[in-house]
Amino acid sequence: MVPKLLLVEDDIALRDIYSARFADEGYNVAVASDGEEALVQAAKEKPDLVILDIMMPKISGLDVLQELKRNPETKDLKVIMMTALGQDSDREKGKQLGATRYLVKSQVTLEDVVNTVKEVLTE
Repeated sequence: MVPKLLLVEDDIALRDIYSARFADEGYNVAVASDGEEALVQAAKEKPDLVILDIMMPKISGLDVLQELKRNPETKDLKVIMMTALGQDSDREKGKQLGATRYLVKSQVTLEDVVNTVKEVLTE
């Protein structure tokens, strides 16, 4: 069965780059451009993994994560937080809310993200 990813990213260029790369890796990719759309898509698509940006319009990624973990239908989703925010306090908050992994965009390459997705899906 092909793993399904939900990529939540408000930057169109980044969203296109990541979704194309994940599709090349053989993943089924759904996308959302803001927090509200992410919650709708997560409930509808039932992804195996959510890659979630923190700084987004409407609802922040941390609030989306909190909502996903609160909802019985989505509470077991694996979530990789991907953000420009590298402060320890942000990382800690992500972990407390139930993020599986936390990646800082400036510290990872596209290849690192792909490898992290593969790792998380096999855990």
